[in-house]
Amino acid sequence: MTFILNVLHKDMSILAADQRAVAEWPSFGFPSRGKAVCHDAKKITINSTFVLAMGTSGYSEHNSYINDVARSESVKDGLSIIRSHMESFLQVDDLASLIKSASPFENECIATFYDEDTNTFFTNEFGFNEFSNRTRLHKASDEVKILCAGSGRKNFDADSAKDEVQLLVDSKDNLQLEENIVSWMKSAFRLVSDQNEGCGPDPIFAVATRIRHEFHISDRR
Repeated sequence: MTFILNVLHKDMSILAADQRAVAEWPSFGFPSRGKAVCHDAKKITINSTFVLAMGTSGYSEHNSYINDVARSESVKDGLSIIRSHMESFLQVDDLASLIKSASPFENECIATFYDEDTNTFFTNEFGFNEFSNRTRLHKASDEVKILCAGSGRKNFDADSAKDEVQLLVDSKDNLQLEENIVSWMKSAFRLVSDQNEGCGPDPIFAVATRIRHEFHISDRR
């Protein structure tokens, strides 16, 4: 259970993720011992040069690429690691097993970065499982883009969210724009958590702006 949220605008990219993780205790053939809940799960990764921030959703055993992205030194390397992992996940060499498989869960990733050459923020969405790969690149502009991933998405109205954040951007209070958007995002996470107990109410943030291109982590409490 996860909720990943990205606000992409020409002046900033803010990525946020809840910190709750729920796992079943292994039963080893005995009755289940219930669920373990972690309240400080790490769902955002920043690469070694702070130029790429990534939020991940899905089974932890399916996301072995995360540490490699954390060690990457460039946007190009980080995105290549994600794409290579996605492609290797497809079971094209074991079609017999694939036919017998149930429709699998989709792992998702949102990677955002600032490109020095074009002086532009971008966000790359990824989704993958044994049956499919998908990816889409979004370019920042004056118009706000709201991107989300994880199970919390079904409890989130992205269209209304876009209108609300655009009003913040178009307001006269641009000096406090980053803080106003972060405050709005915190409220969004609480609303999602109220409807989806698997998603935590207190997000962690990765923030980069036109003034400070490097991403930094903040809990903004």
